Amino acid sequence: MNILYATDGSAGATIALDLLLSLQCRPTDRIDVVSVPIHDYAGASWDGFGVFVTEVIEVETAAARRAAAQAVARIVARGVTSGIRVVEGPPAEAIIASAVSAKDDLIVVGSRGRGRIAGAILGSTARALARHSPVPVLVVRERREAPMRILVASDGSEDSDAAVTALGSLPLPRNAEVTLLYVARDLTQATWPPGTFGDELRAAAERDERQAALEALRVAAARLPSTARVQLEIERGPVADRVLGHAGAMGADLIVLGARGSNLGGLFVQGSTADRVLAGAHCAVLVARAVDKLTKVPADSPRREAAGVS
Repeated sequence: MNILYATDGSAGATIALDLLLSLQCRPTDRIDVVSVPIHDYAGASWDGFGVFVTEVIEVETAAARRAAAQAVARIVARGVTSGIRVVEGPPAEAIIASAVSAKDDLIVVGSRGRGRIAGAILGSTARALARHSPVPVLVVRERREAPMRILVASDGSEDSDAAVTALGSLPLPRNAEVTLLYVARDLTQATWPPGTFGDELRAAAERDERQAALEALRVAAARLPSTARVQLEIERGPVADRVLGHAGAMGADLIVLGARGSNLGGLFVQGSTADRVLAGAHCAVLVARAVDKLTKVPADSPRREAAGVS
């Protein structure tokens, strides 16, 4: 598995790396480190501005490379192959472009950063990555250890399948507990014909949806490692509320979900559920979307990359 770890040298980024290094990495796994210089010219005078900018860029690029080098040193010390990437541009766009170009399987980022994203409940870079990246994104919060209790919101959609596949590719601890949760519609709120006929229609709809839910969950379970302990759950109601509530009740270390959900079941309002879970989760969140293998980086995305070392 090729993982791209994004760092800005902040405490949040360090926590994300701690979690990464707690995984049971395999000889074939690789963790590359990307850092994006944040250029700030506040206080610059007009006289000598060009020289000032050049000097600032050099200093900030060197700082970004140092942050990446420190992370690489820790990764290599654990026996995992690694390399440095220093990329220019808006942070989220630059990280996505680098990950797509290198065909990485996962982007890992801390939920808090420094500079422009300091102090946010969820850093704007992490949020932008989760919203727009065609590569799965793992946003890490306070836990530094590998996840042992994992909640997967599964609805049978392509994005949900992509999220399950991403989870299955991670070098998870043996005997990790994985709960596959399908959140069905609350059919009691629908309008049904009065009397016994309406009751029978609703009961039939609930049976059909439960059967579809069980099938979707069984398919998702088959994608997970055989060493994981898997259980299937079905709930009804607002998706984000049920996911966050279930995660809190089970003490989940990680929530996994697709960026967009099934249009058929009405389970996810596209984008809003993932955003609400990212904003409200107490633990790490992995978000993925299904992407055509031929998908390219948008033309306006940054592609400039400073030379790295392996």
